Amino acid sequence: MDDPLRNKLLALLPLRDLDSITGASSLVGFATGDVVQKERQVVATIHFPLSGMFSLLVVLKGGRTLETSVVGREGMIGARAGLGSHTSLIRVVAQLPVQALAISAKDFRKLVADSTSMAGLCLRNADLLLDQARITAACNSFHSVEERCCRWLLHTADRAESDHFALKQELLSEMLGVRRTSVTDAANRLQKRGAIAYSRGKIEILDRRVLQRLSCECYRLLKRNSS
Repeated sequence: MDDPLRNKLLALLPLRDLDSITGASSLVGFATGDVVQKERQVVATIHFPLSGMFSLLVVLKGGRTLETSVVGREGMIGARAGLGSHTSLIRVVAQLPVQALAISAKDFRKLVADSTSMAGLCLRNADLLLDQARITAACNSFHSVEERCCRWLLHTADRAESDHFALKQELLSEMLGVRRTSVTDAANRLQKRGAIAYSRGKIEILDRRVLQRLSCECYRLLKRNSS
């Protein structure tokens, strides 16, 4: 899991630039629920996930949160800080156990200044997140809780690289911006259809084809976006 080429952005770099990144970075790990970046704070560290998944959350008045994007091996966290000092408007949380390469924003800015390839990574990542946020906004507006729940479970399984992962209903309700009872009802319907099994905070996808059929088209759009 410590191979930097597992990160799809790093895999695009010329060998010289990749060596520069790995030489200035360290391997770090995060448990589910760890806050990696707080809102309204300057980004001090750039993270390139090698496994797992980060959620990017808008935090509203009163502490309510809504997920706008997720980042796994296809992206990076803190890319805008590579182009200049940047204060994050969002909170970044590990939603699955994560291993990542971490490099200080200061060191990364020096590397970006000397490499058009690394500057290109920052721009590519920004495009990925913007497209994802646009699709997610449309999904939240037009699709049912059950469709969105299916989409979220499929994307999480893709990034977990497993059909088994831990998930609390409170967490999923926060990510989708809906009541916990709505998530409970959706999960019960999915179990009755044989798509998933849910017990004691653990999800198992039993039939991916059923889950894909019940999901909205946003799963396919977002999957294509992250490939």
